Amino acid sequence: MRIPLLLAVLAVGLGACDGVTDDAFTAQLVVAAQLGAGEPLPAVRLTRTTPFLDPYDLAASGVAGATVTVTRVGADEAVYTYVAGPEPGVYRPPAGAHMVTAGTTYRLEIQADGQTVTAETTVPPTLRTVGEPQASVVYGTGNGPEVRVNRTSTAERQATFVASTRALDPAEFEEVDVDGETFFRSVPGTGFLPTPVYRRFLDCELEDAGTLLCGEDPRDDGAVSGTSPVINEASYIDLGDGSLLVQVPYLAFGYYGPYRVSLVSLDAALQAFVQTQAVQLGGTTLSPGEIPNVTTNVTGGVGVFGSYSRVTLQTEIVEPGT
Repeated sequence: MRIPLLLAVLAVGLGACDGVTDDAFTAQLVVAAQLGAGEPLPAVRLTRTTPFLDPYDLAASGVAGATVTVTRVGADEAVYTYVAGPEPGVYRPPAGAHMVTAGTTYRLEIQADGQTVTAETTVPPTLRTVGEPQASVVYGTGNGPEVRVNRTSTAERQATFVASTRALDPAEFEEVDVDGETFFRSVPGTGFLPTPVYRRFLDCELEDAGTLLCGEDPRDDGAVSGTSPVINEASYIDLGDGSLLVQVPYLAFGYYGPYRVSLVSLDAALQAFVQTQAVQLGGTTLSPGEIPNVTTNVTGGVGVFGSYSRVTLQTEIVEPGT
């Protein structure tokens, strides 16, 4: 599973907004690929941008007939020639291609439409937990569950992370009709209920029977799973012994109960992309004319060719007073 940032789709989105003029639109090539340390080489998606106001069709925008290679750079250099997959614009690594190596640089080269597109990423060091992760934490205690990991800084840059979460036992909800309107009522005994912040977000009320009645569907993925903003050196604690203490904010937890938590160490390309993409999607006081373009590390096109390392653990978010 790639980190849940929808980078492939968002990379297409950044391209669709790039270079918009009144009458002089020129299509650009858009690249989207993420390499995970210890994971198989990923597919590479190659599309073209479309005019800003045109409906976007992913299949129609896929680029066919491209030559795509990924090179592992270094003393043990190896070149992997990709092949076109069944989906338009999706290129897959050759059968038996190697697992991505932490700390290694990879270079992408694409020949398409008479153009050359290149990009490069250095995979972050392997990410590991240090000691035993917290088995449980009472919601609202501190700033969030704490994860102690090895330092993944390099000589060139400080470590940055995002945390992704998924509730493992959320309550079931059923649609009900109340005065001609659709609401969602929790089914007693089926799992854990949403946290207070998400109850407000979902417009929920606690009924006398101990069930929740919500105006928005709590089953949507945005409540069951979550992703934190970028966690940088201003947000984690350097313990001085080669390890870092990272606190996963409670906003990433929509439900009480057991959770799968993935802490993801980002390379420079993904960090810049995620941070500028977040500004594009909102959460800023900048006026539209001041919002910067999404940062891309792709030469000859747009998009992102980035990498990450990841560690996954399980913890439980405990409701206060239980």
